Amino acid sequence: MSGQISAGSVAWLPDAATKSQDGLLVVGDLERWRAKGRAVAGLENVNFSSIAELDGNLLFQKAPDVILSPLVADEFDAVDVALKLIDIGFRGKYLAIADQPVDAQLIINEIRSLSENLDFDLLQIGKVQEAANDG
Repeated sequence: MSGQISAGSVAWLPDAATKSQDGLLVVGDLERWRAKGRAVAGLENVNFSSIAELDGNLLFQKAPDVILSPLVADEFDAVDVALKLIDIGFRGKYLAIADQPVDAQLIINEIRSLSENLDFDLLQIGKVQEAANDG
């Protein structure tokens, strides 16, 4: 199943996401990612979706335990994803990825205030990469 995917083609996903034993749904700009040569299929327990495809039927079919998206994408942001997930009734973990420095607590508080049933957190990969480069 994942034989066609090289490790380098998924390097843009957080390491923990590619090693998840639970179902993972990545919501993003699929056409843009494909154009950049990024893998958008073929990973075990990882499914990919555009924001337009994100609905109750998709969540029922894929049954993800974790949903991952960029904090800000070309056509949507984490608030848009959160509102869709709340409307659908998703009660799993939703992680947004920020690759630029942001006020994490402000964003976390804003999205968590939308619904107490959405388990939201923010993953800041820019700061992690900067710290790794400094060491």
